[in-house]
Amino acid sequence: DAGLREVSQALGGLPGLVGLELDFNRNRIGDMGVGWLAQAVASLPGLLDLQVCLFDNRVGEAGVHELARSVRALRAPTRLVVGLNRNSVGEVGVQDLAHATGTHPGLRELELHLSISSVGWAGAHDLAQSLGFLEGLRSLTLDLNVNHVGAAGARLLAQSLGSARGLVGLRFLASGNRIREVGAKELAQAIGSMRCLASLDLDVSGNGIGDAGAWELAHAVGTLPSLSRLTADLRGNLVGELGARELARAVGAVPALERLELRLDGNGRGTGEVGPSHLELAHAVQRLQTGGCICECTW
Repeated sequence: DAGLREVSQALGGLPGLVGLELDFNRNRIGDMGVGWLAQAVASLPGLLDLQVCLFDNRVGEAGVHELARSVRALRAPTRLVVGLNRNSVGEVGVQDLAHATGTHPGLRELELHLSISSVGWAGAHDLAQSLGFLEGLRSLTLDLNVNHVGAAGARLLAQSLGSARGLVGLRFLASGNRIREVGAKELAQAIGSMRCLASLDLDVSGNGIGDAGAWELAHAVGTLPSLSRLTADLRGNLVGELGARELARAVGAVPALERLELRLDGNGRGTGEVGPSHLELAHAVQRLQTGGCICECTW
């Protein structure tokens, strides 16, 4: 933490900066160190592009509060990346960061990495509310893997995403959040409304969405006319023949697809067991590859 004080002081002497990338992943940084970094950011209100990566440190509520305050101090950022995976961030910290992000309606690119951060319904609510203010957003990464969002939280986030119809790129990572079939259906409805979407990275593994949830998501993906890149991780979701077959039909129906990464393993089928959906998926992938699409699939 002491070393970051010197970094902060050095940055304070560069008032004309418009872009700043701070990568301090895995450095045992605590709240005091983040406080110094936040002070540096707050002294650079003209920043347009800010990236702060603090994966796998010791950042808690106090540190996130200071970081959120520095984000709020920026005048008109267009790109913001905050990486806080695997810290000691609680729901109050997530809410604080959400509120700060929502004060910048001119943001065009936003990445919030909040895996393993105790995000529940309240955190999802405030994140959803803040996203609703970002009308100019074109690219969004929302990394909420291994939290406690649940079906109710997923519904709030999906409703907010549904209003972001100008999105061109979306990464929604929500593995292990118990969003269930209800949350998957809400998410599918939101995705289906994003007619400009060209790149979609969707991780809903380990959420128990079942056949019905997988069917809804597949149907939504199949209606996206501009989609060129799709990554979908549906492992460990009790997806059976119905859901897998609809996925096969959906990916085969996307006219502009150039790259496909699909993971369906861990859904209850025995090793080496081949069902009708397996064959249909294989045929769909073969057709895509014949058309020049790069495919990496496991099921």
